Amino acid sequence: FKIKNISVLLAIFGFLSTVFFTSAKTIDGKLIASSTDSIALENDYVRVLRNATIDSASDANIFDERIIIALTTLKYKSKNIAHKLNRGEVVVFKAGETPFQINGDFFEVALKKDHPPIKGPDQWIEPLKNTTVYEDEQFRIFEERLTPGDTRALHSHAQRVVIRLNQTQLTDPRFKPNGMPGEGIQVKNTVKFAEPMVHVVKNLSKEVSLFNIIIEFKPLVNKHH
Repeated sequence: FKIKNISVLLAIFGFLSTVFFTSAKTIDGKLIASSTDSIALENDYVRVLRNATIDSASDANIFDERIIIALTTLKYKSKNIAHKLNRGEVVVFKAGETPFQINGDFFEVALKKDHPPIKGPDQWIEPLKNTTVYEDEQFRIFEERLTPGDTRALHSHAQRVVIRLNQTQLTDPRFKPNGMPGEGIQVKNTVKFAEPMVHVVKNLSKEVSLFNIIIEFKPLVNKHH
């Protein structure tokens, strides 16, 4: 429709501007989208945000721990203390901890309190060549790494969040030794939720190491059910 009265047009513009800028939030003076506009992944277990955080006040009854995974070198503030994370490093915030300021590129993984029971594989074989960086009664976080051409022997996974930091291609060499075009691609700076499995993994890349951050739930302990 056409608006002939310029004063009416300006009034509408002013109203929309007020709504937008009062509903958006800022971090260190930088305009950041609200959490609902920045969802990279969500299911019954987690909400994963890109460059945004949940509202710890309004969402306190929904979420438990929150994990920040740095995609670049970033700075954050917690309890008025400045901290720094390098790419691939993580920090865990317990439920109810004070809000924080972040400046950088990151994922936030917020764990849901009222989630279904965690699923695990039928057989458990501990994966080798990984480095655990955090662990509690509900989940563990580890760095999943494989050098170019390297293979991780038969191992198990429970349900988990996978943050992929490098562009590589993976295959299970028992079935597809050379992989298949377009299969097993790990797209850089993306996230997925993976179901339980037992498998062998080979990094088909000739130059790039596999580097994932894994947040793996513990199926034998579910404190909410």
